[in-house]
Amino acid sequence: MLRKPLFFILCLLLISPLFSEEQSLMDKQRDIIRYGTETEIANLIATLKKDNATYLNDELIKIVKVTQNVKILTGVFSFFADQNKSGLEERAVEIIQNRYDEQKETVRSAIDYVGAVKAQEALKPLQDILETEDKSFINSAIRAMGKIGSNSSTEDKKKLLDFLMNYYKTKDPADDDKNAILFALGETGLAEAVDFISDIATNPDERPFRRMTALESLGKIKDSRGLDAIIKGVKDSDPNVRASAISVLGPFSGKEVENTILEAFRDSFYKTRLAAAKAAGERKLSSAVPYLKFRAENDEVVAVKEAAVKALGQIANAEASSALFDLFNKKNTPDAIKVVSAEMLMSIDGAKYSPDIIRVYQEAKQQKQKALQSGLAKVLGDGRATNLKNIAKELLGSTDVVELAYGLQLVKNNYFTDLVDLIKPLLDEKKYGSLAQKARETIDALGLQP
Repeated sequence: MLRKPLFFILCLLLISPLFSEEQSLMDKQRDIIRYGTETEIANLIATLKKDNATYLNDELIKIVKVTQNVKILTGVFSFFADQNKSGLEERAVEIIQNRYDEQKETVRSAIDYVGAVKAQEALKPLQDILETEDKSFINSAIRAMGKIGSNSSTEDKKKLLDFLMNYYKTKDPADDDKNAILFALGETGLAEAVDFISDIATNPDERPFRRMTALESLGKIKDSRGLDAIIKGVKDSDPNVRASAISVLGPFSGKEVENTILEAFRDSFYKTRLAAAKAAGERKLSSAVPYLKFRAENDEVVAVKEAAVKALGQIANAEASSALFDLFNKKNTPDAIKVVSAEMLMSIDGAKYSPDIIRVYQEAKQQKQKALQSGLAKVLGDGRATNLKNIAKELLGSTDVVELAYGLQLVKNNYFTDLVDLIKPLLDEKKYGSLAQKARETIDALGLQP
């Protein structure tokens, strides 16, 4: 009678070590954060970045609060800055205030972080860096102040503007710091800075890069009083200044602005054509469609072609959509341009254009055109349309981990709950590693149980 229970207990004793050895990927990663070396943690952060994963953020916040390790601190600050994720503000401000006791690399990463998340409580400590003329951090501090100021109250913006303009005029800052101040003034978006910035933008004695920075700031402020300085920049003899001036015309209106953008497509300097495409897209300038179509098909610079395609996608009228569709279906269109065209078509009307994109994706797969296949898989994975369910099934049946990830994204985007049975096999961490966590997150997002 005792044999069966005894046998069962013995089996449990034999098997239990196996269970204890089994550890989920997330638990292993948590242990790395808690007990790992700086190199192990840095490698983990790189993996989390690649996967755009946030599930260990709370653990990372905990370690930042207690560690002094430079590599860990800079790695986590950078990771959270890229995510625009709050949670480290208090520690970052503490490091900035105690900067003489910290490694310079740590302080810079803390400054960059508070700028990225627009931490208002960091404005005063950053201003203190300028007042004490702490040259090691002035440039980073100014840029962070500008980013933070973009989200401040009007009153605080004006105080920041007055402080920075006075610093520029009275402290004789270094060249790079002057450029940083112009950047920061543009970030505030205050019209009160326009006259000051315009004088610099139109001053022929200023360095071209400073004038370019000034023009870009005028474009951010978007006040019509800065338009004369921008138009003057369009006619400058320096091609880089011309390109910067064209690039900021998007927010401005009027026939002169439209004609200036169209004329810029004729400029032999590729950056000016690139800027014209971006400005035309930002303004949704329908009269630019023929120019954009020509550039997308014929420009010798790939970046200009891609910018033209994206601008057509932003304009998105019937003529622009037709141009994109023709470009996508032409045999001689380079793969990279086909992919961008597909992306734009999906953004215009995924339900309408996805059948053609799926067809070309499947042809590329059969013909082993890896770059085109991968690019279109990503476009489809980001899609939102009810008729994408079959391609979601196909992606989830792939042996390629990247395509599996796109399939998961597609299911999540479109709430294809009836495909959960295709996702469950991907929960096997031994076989799929970090993809298993993505599968679990997808199931959670669908409101289902694994």
